[in-house]
Amino acid sequence: QPAPRWPVLREIAHPRCVACSPENKSGLKLDFQDAGAGAVRATFDCSAAFEGYPGQLHGGIISTLLDAAMANCLFAQNLQAVTAELSVRFKAPVVLKHQATAEARLVRDLFPLFLMEATLTQGGEVKATATSKFVVPQGL
Repeated sequence: QPAPRWPVLREIAHPRCVACSPENKSGLKLDFQDAGAGAVRATFDCSAAFEGYPGQLHGGIISTLLDAAMANCLFAQNLQAVTAELSVRFKAPVVLKHQATAEARLVRDLFPLFLMEATLTQGGEVKATATSKFVVPQGL
């Protein structure tokens, strides 16, 4: 039987994910879409509920957006893995109440290891970048 396709794989693998599940009432409800060339993207409204420093999106939320983009990029390629390492570079503050876009792509497939990268942009400016290693754990 063929493996389920994205977003079905996302629904099976992350049924209540705080970042990308529409079922999690307290979650971010990110809706990732195909961005072409194997990439995915989602927009986020940067609500004041996620404030860190005054007027700025919290760094943990920024990290979550980038991590979720990379996981969903794998789902979009019918792959499932977990974050083993995440490195985030904060380049500029993400302003609250203005939409931002998270986008991710697979850099290298070394199954069971995947090298990923993601960006968070707002108003045409790159606000944060991330690189990560995702791995397929035993039994997944």
